[in-house]
Amino acid sequence: MSRTHIPGTPGLLRTINDRAALELLLDTGPMTRSQIGDLTGVSRPTSSQIVARLETAGLIEATGAVQGARGPQAVMYAARTDVVVGLALDVLPTGVQASVVDARGNVLGTADVPTSAERTAIRDVRAAWDAACADAGVPVERVGTIVAGVQAAADPVSGDLWLVGDLPGWPLLAVRTLLEQELGVPVRIENDVNLATIAERDAGRRTEKSFALLWLGGGIGLGTLIDGSLHHGATGAAGELGYLPVPVTVREYDDHSMNLQDLVGGRRFEELAGRHGVPGETYDEILAAMAADPDSPAVVALVEDFGRRVAAVVQPVVAVVEPHLLVLGGPTCIAGGQRLADATRSHLIDTEQGVAPIAPTLVPVAPVLRGAEAVVAADVRSLLLDRVSLHLADHGAPPVSSPAARPSTTTGARAPSHSG
Repeated sequence: MSRTHIPGTPGLLRTINDRAALELLLDTGPMTRSQIGDLTGVSRPTSSQIVARLETAGLIEATGAVQGARGPQAVMYAARTDVVVGLALDVLPTGVQASVVDARGNVLGTADVPTSAERTAIRDVRAAWDAACADAGVPVERVGTIVAGVQAAADPVSGDLWLVGDLPGWPLLAVRTLLEQELGVPVRIENDVNLATIAERDAGRRTEKSFALLWLGGGIGLGTLIDGSLHHGATGAAGELGYLPVPVTVREYDDHSMNLQDLVGGRRFEELAGRHGVPGETYDEILAAMAADPDSPAVVALVEDFGRRVAAVVQPVVAVVEPHLLVLGGPTCIAGGQRLADATRSHLIDTEQGVAPIAPTLVPVAPVLRGAEAVVAADVRSLLLDRVSLHLADHGAPPVSSPAARPSTTTGARAPSHSG
């Protein structure tokens, strides 16, 4: 069977060369024309043409000069990462944490926006958008994409939310479509624990071929990275452990927990803390008491007791996924620290189950937001590279779309309006 070969037309080659040069500047930083040519493998004249086109498109700018070994100074060029930015969000029961991020992953500004009883998804995002852009000193029109972490399973196809935790004011059906139509930019809705797993990967877990992150707080969840890719499941609900029934062996020390949420959720943790004498009336007060005196007998007893419960939760995870590493994250696990990791592993060793290494999280502060920042930075990078194709398409070259860019699923989206 014969194959049709598409020739490398001059326009297509220009597009490929320009994208390669812009990627190089994003990855490496400022360079001269000669350096760009050397590293992309093109001639000096071609390198000069690439720089001229990217500068005309507004995607790079001169940032100074450097003295060469011979001859006059050479102009240095850098990618303009202010052309388009992204908005990362962590949607919480009482408000929204937000960051404005560029294509290199630099956080340009942040905001922590409380919400009122009249909150809606649109109001939440607009308020966070305005506040974070104001802090960054970036016009709101520069935001080209949004990633929002929510306490729910997000269907990657429909954008529907289900198995929702505490998300007041947000609709469950077609929330992504609603936001894209109203805000005029692509929106990615992601489960909060999945984003925390991305943050864990970027914090130093890249050497692990696979790992799972167990999140324990008011609710529970599991994020799993397999061969570097996040496992969402068919409908985005992979990792929703809280609905699973407790194992029969749990009856030896807990005869009234019906599911895993009952066994290790926030309310049970409060009850156990009171039983062991850890001071505090609320969940947050108990965590504060643990942080203030982590070696007190009451805290040690609580962590040891809780460790066997955590072992019951992760036992099927280790059996089915067999991750190279199990990470304990979320407020409860952060409070338990290495002692909880050790206690959990000790109880697993007592079973017939194989035991994976268990470690506390490397991202104890704002892990969901950190993960959203990583995802939106990659999306912004794709949008920036696609502007090369769009600019050259306007001048007769065929567009070459970035495979990482996810186009908006809506049509006729209007420009952002922040009037209310």
